[in-house]
Amino acid sequence: MKQFNYDLLENRKDQLEQDNSSEDRVYHSPNGTYPSITNLLYHMITKPGIEAWRAKIGEEEANKISHRAARRGTKVHGIIEKYLRGDENYLRKETGGSVMQDHKEIVLAGIPQIDARIDNVRGIELSMWSDHLKVAGTADLIADYNGELAVIDWKTGSYVKKDEYVFHYILQGTAYCHMLAEMYKLVPKKVVICTFIRFNDPKKPVPFMDGDKVVDLLVEWKEYNPEDYIDELLKVCKAYHFSKRG
Repeated sequence: MKQFNYDLLENRKDQLEQDNSSEDRVYHSPNGTYPSITNLLYHMITKPGIEAWRAKIGEEEANKISHRAARRGTKVHGIIEKYLRGDENYLRKETGGSVMQDHKEIVLAGIPQIDARIDNVRGIELSMWSDHLKVAGTADLIADYNGELAVIDWKTGSYVKKDEYVFHYILQGTAYCHMLAEMYKLVPKKVVICTFIRFNDPKKPVPFMDGDKVVDLLVEWKEYNPEDYIDELLKVCKAYHFSKRG
């Protein structure tokens, strides 16, 4: 198990109160109440596509798929977080016993790559906000990625997605870069989206083979320059806040 180097930033989550009392999550920061960057991007970018998908396959099937994906995502996030914090029991449940085999296989496929690419951890589940963008949120990981400071986001999926389908993730990472610069005077060079993919969608063929063996797991790393997306992020945030005016 790798021993990461840590240079942790002060996590100011005690100054940021998460409020889930309404349909849309908000955060109460020292200078105002701001929407979650995740919810903001959902309303401004992904909501129409998701609603069309749900209408196409039906609410029952959509709920089943969504709940399964959310559960896998939450569990995988939790295991990786424990690993990055140096918990040798990262594959054990809090209540005892091993984590689900599916989740274990997914994470173990990525551990060697995490070890090789990531170090100098600055923040894990770092709560931040931006008075400029008027948004808030929690970044999965702030660390060096291949030697350069990056915002790193963990995702799970069942197929490889084109960049246009992860555009909201890129903007989310760009927002965290902006928050880091605003709150800590740090300027990340990259937004990195790491997706743990288990190909279990029967409508999408598995595209990878190892000899004559089907490879049903892929750990995909994608890098983006936040400077290429900051203007679009500013426009989206501005449009959202304008739409919420009374």
